[in-house]
Amino acid sequence: METSTGVGTLRSASLADVELEHLERMVQYVVRRTETDDVSKLDYEYWAKRLRKLAQTYDLVTTQRQRVIALLDLLEREMLYQARRAAAV
Repeated sequence: METSTGVGTLRSASLADVELEHLERMVQYVVRRTETDDVSKLDYEYWAKRLRKLAQTYDLVTTQRQRVIALLDLLEREMLYQARRAAAV
């Protein structure tokens, strides 16, 4: 994704992999955790914000963008599921 200051200021895609791998692990943890597992108190919005920041900061290649989109989709689906579950209770 291009920033308002242009592509020249984006970080290299090769540097994004470590951050992306961390975010993938954490998103998987967040969507699988139970209330008793949740000691971090970092919510879905936090991780979605981190993913969007990654996409804005790095000059991602197509496969990296697809991974970011898939993680954002997973978070959104889980947020909707949790909201419906809470409304049903």
